[in-house]
Amino acid sequence: MANLLIKDLREIAKGFPDNPDDWPHIPCPTCTRGALLPVRDSFEMEESVTSKSLRDHEVWEPEWIQGGFHCMLTCRKKTCDHVRVIGEMTVRWTGQGDTTPYETHLAPTMFYPALPLLESRELCPPEVGERVDAAAKILWLDPNAAANRIRAAVEALMDDRGVIRMKPGRTKPVRLSLDNRIAIFETALPQQADAAELLLAVKWIGNVGTHEDVLLIPDVLEGVEFMDDALSLIYDTNRDDIKKRASEVTARQGRPDTFSINVPF
Repeated sequence: MANLLIKDLREIAKGFPDNPDDWPHIPCPTCTRGALLPVRDSFEMEESVTSKSLRDHEVWEPEWIQGGFHCMLTCRKKTCDHVRVIGEMTVRWTGQGDTTPYETHLAPTMFYPALPLLESRELCPPEVGERVDAAAKILWLDPNAAANRIRAAVEALMDDRGVIRMKPGRTKPVRLSLDNRIAIFETALPQQADAAELLLAVKWIGNVGTHEDVLLIPDVLEGVEFMDDALSLIYDTNRDDIKKRASEVTARQGRPDTFSINVPF
């Protein structure tokens, strides 16, 4: 099943045009169902003082323009919290158009409150959810640090599943790597092999974010999508309920469960 939330977040990661009416669908962190709409009167975009000072340079180009923007966002559902977004403003060469071959590009660096990351957030054990929420707060500003927090959520998930962190050593207990913990989880629950494979991929993305500092927002969102699907596989009991109901319908050959061939007289 397509993860529509991740699809929205990937579009947001591409940045915004300078016209708020053209912004992509932004999910509401309060209800998670509604779309956040820009409050036009609150939208401000400004070139930085440093950027303005460079305009007198003899080789100045519009691509040198930099600044910032901020805006208030509101959900269609009136009981939801307002959200504030701030970010960076730059000008890009498009090569299109005879008079204006440039376009303004807005890159969000923070949403407050943070945008939701998981469709299955309600399935998370508290410790897992807290680490994912921590990642959501910094994703747009520091994707590498966010990846590390998603990795920490996998550690917390292993804790929730009762997978040990330490094993006996010759002189003192030895800490198990996350690879080993995921392997123990898969061995104990072979039916969760698919979830274990997803979690291992999340672990690797988190490792890169911690040690190499090369991840971009779409890279982290891929890990979030893996995490989301793993959570659904592990904790969503609706899957088993649906299978059970489907078996019952098949046994009845499609007839309603109240159907009776007995004549009521």
